[in-house]
Amino acid sequence: MATKATTADLNTSTAKTTEVKEAPAKTTAEEVAVNKEANKKETAETETVKKETTAKKPAARRTRKTAEKKSAETEKEAEKKGPEALKLAKSRRDSGFQIFYVFINIGGLIAPFVAPLLREWWLKVHSMMYNADLPALCHQYIKEGGEMASDNLSNLNELVVKVGGTLTTDLSVFCTQYLDVFNTGIHYSFIASVVAMLISLFIFIACRKVFPTPGKKEKQESVTYTPAEKAAMAKEIKQRLYALFAVLGIVIFFWFSFHQNGQSLSLFARDFVVTDSIAPEIWQAVNPFFVIVLTPLIMLFFGTLARRGQQISTPKKIAIGMGIAGLAFLFLTIYSAMQGYPSGTEFKAMADSAKAGLKAGPWVLIVVYFFLTVAELFISPLGLSFVSKVAPKHIQGLCQGLWLGATAIGNLFLFLGPMMYNKIPIWQCWTVFFVICLVSMGVMFGMVKWLERVTE
Repeated sequence: MATKATTADLNTSTAKTTEVKEAPAKTTAEEVAVNKEANKKETAETETVKKETTAKKPAARRTRKTAEKKSAETEKEAEKKGPEALKLAKSRRDSGFQIFYVFINIGGLIAPFVAPLLREWWLKVHSMMYNADLPALCHQYIKEGGEMASDNLSNLNELVVKVGGTLTTDLSVFCTQYLDVFNTGIHYSFIASVVAMLISLFIFIACRKVFPTPGKKEKQESVTYTPAEKAAMAKEIKQRLYALFAVLGIVIFFWFSFHQNGQSLSLFARDFVVTDSIAPEIWQAVNPFFVIVLTPLIMLFFGTLARRGQQISTPKKIAIGMGIAGLAFLFLTIYSAMQGYPSGTEFKAMADSAKAGLKAGPWVLIVVYFFLTVAELFISPLGLSFVSKVAPKHIQGLCQGLWLGATAIGNLFLFLGPMMYNKIPIWQCWTVFFVICLVSMGVMFGMVKWLERVTE
């Protein structure tokens, strides 16, 4: 009996245990069902909130897209219509960069007038006038005093009277005062640039809500590629980067030559061109003026060719630009050789009266800047457009930075221009730049077909 009772008790206990184990399982199933319902409701509510939030956003914010994305979409639509339509769409990208370049040069047109005006205003406040040769002579007199070369001393005496000074046996007081006033006037010019940058910052802050936000990208679905596709894509990216660096190498030599407008060409304007009524710095405004005036004409020319199906590829435009830059230096070479111009150092040592008979008219600078500006319009904005076409999408920003880096490398060698200008007859100096542009053009034309294949 005891054994039976014990067995019965065990059976009862096992049954109860089973019931206890089954109960939580049912509870868990019910909770899962409840959670699913709750999640469905929560998801529905979230979607509703998202729709309401989206409806409340301003239309401008919802439709804001970058210019590059719009351009890419336009080119995709044109690609469906055929190769001719695609070429026409790509030519419009060149036009966009040209318009961007015009607005850059509006500031460049104003700056050369503001700085000299502030400097000359400060000189007039102290009853003095500006002369391009006087600061260097003043420095030389302070350094050498009575041991100064007789020709330079004679020039200094002439210029002291010319700018409103008084001749004395010791000109160190006048030279020190003139340099002090002159340098203070230049400081006011730098203050003007600071004010201009603050105005730009204010405009940016005030309008930043209107600007596109390329950082905000739409979520894209992940795509799986086969090993063969990945290898093909890697090869294409390498080809594009090779093409990019090849063009950047050519562009370095262009900027080295073109930016002589702030180095040896400015020295040429100061020494060999009649600038008595116009400060040499004012000639820096000729280039941006030509950019603003000539850009619409060049856009019209390229646009007409595109509509006729005779598009000129961007690499070919860059090569032509190098040739046009060479024409500017060829003109200077021929003119300087015909005039028999010496080096800059030898010219400055000549008597003021002798120098006056050798100086050229302002038309020489206008011709030079015309050719250089046309070359710039073929290379700088179109080069930026080329980078946007050839650079892989995931490193577009980096590649645009590389373009600016090539400009900086070219600028590193600018000192060679003034060095040659002062050491050798200046026609030889211009010949060096002509040869550089000519060789660069030849190399670029040699790569045109390859570059055109890469950018297709």
